[in-house]
Amino acid sequence: MLAVLAYAFSAIMPIILLILTGVLARRTGFLDPATTRKLNRFNFRFNFMAMVFVNIYGVESIRQMPLRMGLFCIISLSVLILLSIALSGLLTRERFRRGVLMQSVFRSNYAVIGLAVVTSLVGEEGARLAAFLQLPVVMLFNLASVTALSVFCDYEAQYRLYGEGPLAETGGTAAGRQAQASAGVDLGQVLKRILTNPLVQGLMLGFVTLIIRELVPAGLDGEKVFLLQRDLPWLYSPIQSLGKVATPLALIVLGAQLEMSEIRGFRKELIAGVLMRLVLAPALGFSMLFLAVKAGWVQVGPPEIAVLLSIYGSPQAVASIVMSAEMGGDSHLAGQIVVWSSIFGMGSLFILIFIMRSIGLL
Repeated sequence: MLAVLAYAFSAIMPIILLILTGVLARRTGFLDPATTRKLNRFNFRFNFMAMVFVNIYGVESIRQMPLRMGLFCIISLSVLILLSIALSGLLTRERFRRGVLMQSVFRSNYAVIGLAVVTSLVGEEGARLAAFLQLPVVMLFNLASVTALSVFCDYEAQYRLYGEGPLAETGGTAAGRQAQASAGVDLGQVLKRILTNPLVQGLMLGFVTLIIRELVPAGLDGEKVFLLQRDLPWLYSPIQSLGKVATPLALIVLGAQLEMSEIRGFRKELIAGVLMRLVLAPALGFSMLFLAVKAGWVQVGPPEIAVLLSIYGSPQAVASIVMSAEMGGDSHLAGQIVVWSSIFGMGSLFILIFIMRSIGLL
């Protein structure tokens, strides 16, 4: 068990240290609020788009996708998404916090912490399965998050509570505030936000490129006659580099933005968000898994258990902070949920791993 605890500690402690780096940078004057906002916007529009594209394009072959397990992940996460709609409405009166709380139910840090935990627990076999399932899981995470934040955006609340967002850039004029407050849900605008979201664009571009790669013929040696990373390294390498910067930079900026005093404004929502991410999501996720296994619909071994543990039980994704800030959500609440779910997540992951090993599933 000490080895398991060391795995969880090694996966989560780098996140905490990067956040503390941002805190130190803010305290020593290297980062100020204006700079961190600009870094957040740059990171969202360029780095995260590149990261998502590389993750999707990195799938070895779409033909080897474990379709039944992928379908189970989509169904179970869809149940969590539907549940999150009801729970978010019960937990907060502020519209722009609903999208953030919804993400805490279904959106884990699968692409960062989850993959590290899977590799530590079950090695290369689990890592391959985790990479295959990134395509449906990451696509669903981002599409659902963009939709939730678009439907429940409130730029007026962003400006009223924090002095941030598009209204801050225009000085928060009365006309602008009134327009934002009375805009309501415009389905056309929601669709536009989804299609113009850099993460969704990265997903779609990665998926299209992946399909094209599958259609490219192979040579006599079985190798594809054209691969982006092999034949256009001057293009693929900078995209890959941008993607690698996304999460570390988001964590550093998060640390620079942290203000412990602001917790008083949303303590109830913060506690609920952390509990939903670390307790409710894995409890419901594995309950659905055991029902599916009992019905004979899916079969699981240690690799599948490790991957699902990382999908349901990892802390909230760092990308939720950047998306919330850019799309009219409460990025301050999102940041606090990421921080505290990462801190307590080390303990909750250890408990989950202990339970799964105790009953012989890991």
